[in-house]
Amino acid sequence: MTTHTAKYSKITLPLLIEYVDALMPSLDSSLDKQAQTMTRQTDDTTQLLWVAHDKTELSTLQTQLKKTTHIKDTNVKDDNNVSAEAWHVSTLSELAKQPVLERYELACFWLPTLSKELLHQYIPALMRYRDLYAAHLLVALDSSIDLKPYGFTPFDVLSEPSLDISDIESITSSTVSAALWQFNLYDYKQLPNWLNADYWANPENWGKHRW
Repeated sequence: MTTHTAKYSKITLPLLIEYVDALMPSLDSSLDKQAQTMTRQTDDTTQLLWVAHDKTELSTLQTQLKKTTHIKDTNVKDDNNVSAEAWHVSTLSELAKQPVLERYELACFWLPTLSKELLHQYIPALMRYRDLYAAHLLVALDSSIDLKPYGFTPFDVLSEPSLDISDIESITSSTVSAALWQFNLYDYKQLPNWLNADYWANPENWGKHRW
């Protein structure tokens, strides 16, 4: 999820779930040893948060998650799949009312029917997860809504090499689709050359001039 792109593809809920399932193992492996130790010490840490607009969409989301879990038979231990025990699901309104928020490795907001007017009401919640409570954030919204002013970048899932799906048409043919945006806490800002150690202290002058 570190690829920066200027375009996005229409994404359906089954496609998003497939991508998240493929993404999670790489997020786990990207944690440093100290973070891994802290995660193991926290028994109630949840890796993945799914958020829907309302209870109707939440029900659809849960049904699709269970369907995907059943198909992949995640009752059998498999490090390449995200088990149901690692999920936490919520609606936007429930999330906004929580006095204490948990931290997640990945938070996915499936909000294809959320209007631009209602989005402004929940922007503070999105910003909290962007800055504090999620290392990686995915937001699926109506394609008319622009999240660039809030630091998000458009994301084309179909260009990701980690997504290996034999029957792509079956999960992209849903009538409900959205544009996908991402924010990655670890690479949201590209490292400038002047911050690279190779440019520190004018190494080209070492041994040539007395400072």
